Amino acid sequence: MKYDCMKICVVAYKFGTEKEIGEHLGTYHYFIEKMRRLVTLGHEVTVVAPFLSFFKKGSVDVNGVKIKRYWPPMMASIWAWPLNRIIFFIYSVRTQKMVLEAVRQGCKIVYVWQARETGYAVAKIKHRLGVPFIFRQITAWHWHFQRTPKDIFGEKPWYKFFYKIGMGGILNFKLKLLLGKKRQMKYAKAIYKNADAIVFLSKAAIREGKELGLDESKSIDLGISIEENIFKPLGNKNDLRKKLGLRGKKIILFIGRINFEEKGIGYLLEAMPEVRARISDASLAIIGGGGESEKMKALIENLGVGGSVQILGRKPFSELPEYINAADVFVVPSIWMEAFGQVTIEGMSCGLPVITTDAGASPEINIDGQTGLVVPIKNSKALADAIVKILSDENLQKQMGDDARKRVMENYTYDAIIKKFLKIIEHTL
Repeated sequence: MKYDCMKICVVAYKFGTEKEIGEHLGTYHYFIEKMRRLVTLGHEVTVVAPFLSFFKKGSVDVNGVKIKRYWPPMMASIWAWPLNRIIFFIYSVRTQKMVLEAVRQGCKIVYVWQARETGYAVAKIKHRLGVPFIFRQITAWHWHFQRTPKDIFGEKPWYKFFYKIGMGGILNFKLKLLLGKKRQMKYAKAIYKNADAIVFLSKAAIREGKELGLDESKSIDLGISIEENIFKPLGNKNDLRKKLGLRGKKIILFIGRINFEEKGIGYLLEAMPEVRARISDASLAIIGGGGESEKMKALIENLGVGGSVQILGRKPFSELPEYINAADVFVVPSIWMEAFGQVTIEGMSCGLPVITTDAGASPEINIDGQTGLVVPIKNSKALADAIVKILSDENLQKQMGDDARKRVMENYTYDAIIKKFLKIIEHTL
């Protein structure tokens, strides 16, 4: 289907090349690549985005995607209060000015990419835009509103110190003020009220939005896409393992932030002793970084599974297909409200069976018993059983992997997602 050329204003709190933003960040690569492909289809894309940092401007053109930069960047650190609030006020005013200028220059639609602070800034000038305003939500807001300071900072040494000296109550009170949950909820409600459409990553995310007053008629379900010609079955599994230095004859793969309260890495590690007892040559490879890496290493030692776990650290997005193809099963043990889960379709696209939990949108992507297995959250025994089931049956492994690849080809390619995106814009216009 051919679409007429459209002039689109995209508003983002961060934008640039993969090298500028982070080559290991898959969701940003998807964002950048989607904008590139819109340009190749003949659309004119202008991204309104701040400097990459307070002292670094960043690129102003990414493969034909024009970037209108302004200062200052958004300051998210809660420890910078009240300076962060002052910076945010200036950031909001500058964002609004740049968006209005883009509209005056002919942009027919304003598409805000994810940050609620940025979405709120645009929502406040909706009456002045004269064109539709679409907000694209990626994060699970309800999850962030529910979490306590202990949930967020509980593993930090300084947090434990304040509790140890009897100042935990005072600390929690201060942290609640700094986190500004009421303010964040105000942002969410203003966006839901003023945006012409809200693009969510999944039906699960839409259900969450309804709890904050979302008008469901505004909501649209649009997933994420990947390069199916890059994330594809490569064969030569043994050769890849030698090249990458991976140990074990049956390899389980995890890719994601090293985070216990969201990504559920602890439950996967706790499943390993039973997996090893039933499949002696099974090995777990972990790709990712994060603030809880030391906690993870301590748990590995306590469980006595150090010999069957390889910690590989962060890897560039471009290297992931080889690691996925070297594995036998891909595990996503998330325990939070996954709004989508890009790594899930990366594994599926490479023809790997996936094991996910029933958290958030995972069951919408990974079809239980067809493309992989879905297990209850926070259940190491269920994870172990699922891993053993797949690793013990090569025919099942191949059938699920083939079906996983087929599902990606039908639903999550750039061609499929961009067509849906352009239809959303046309409908909104």
